[in-house]
Amino acid sequence: MTNRWRWVVPLFAVFLAAGCTTTTAGKAGLAPNAVPRPLTGSLIQRVPLDGAALSTLLNQPFQALPPFPPVFGGSDSLGDSDVSARPADCVGVGYLTQRNVYRSVEVKRVARVSWRHDGSSVKVDDVDEGVVALPSAAAADDLFARFSAQWKECDGTTLTVPASAFGQRSITDVRVADSVVAATVSLRRGTHSILASVPQARAVGVRGNCVVEVAVTFFGITHPSDQGSADISISAVDIAHAMMDRISELS
Repeated sequence: MTNRWRWVVPLFAVFLAAGCTTTTAGKAGLAPNAVPRPLTGSLIQRVPLDGAALSTLLNQPFQALPPFPPVFGGSDSLGDSDVSARPADCVGVGYLTQRNVYRSVEVKRVARVSWRHDGSSVKVDDVDEGVVALPSAAAADDLFARFSAQWKECDGTTLTVPASAFGQRSITDVRVADSVVAATVSLRRGTHSILASVPQARAVGVRGNCVVEVAVTFFGITHPSDQGSADISISAVDIAHAMMDRISELS
């Protein structure tokens, strides 16, 4: 045996014994008993779907929102849309990645991106995606459990936001399945407004040390000819699962 092979064989044996890799259909990956590493730093910017991926998933075109560029940073990148909203415990259903919602945990990194329709006659107006990285998977799981309980308590509640163009956000159809909590939010300008309400699908999921958030806002008035396959019952959940799969791939 040459000197080169004398080193390679023991190293290969070490990898096998450690369970670091496995091969399925010719592809190497983490072994079933391997622990995924926490997602940190700029890696979380790769978790949200881009416009092309959303277009494939929802069968309609999307474009970036120039006034709202992607956000990446620490806890200071969390939003403050909830200052005047009541009840405060339901703010997390009505708004993405809010500072008040994450105040009890140590936030490592935040990424958020928004996409809008391209002006065509389509079903979805815009999609917002957010990722919040916590110190550990245990911290993320604990926070998700609290979110799920809070969202259930908010089912049937109307979030009142005096400072917003949509002063009322009615929360319904809260459900939890496969590490995702979802809800339907109806955005209204006020009790006496004659304008149609705007339906929004919300979802929050957990994977590894990350919490993902999704909001899919539909047009209030639709037509049978509108392009797209989005469904208010499942589209936000589907996007959340796609983001969670990316976390697994990056871990």
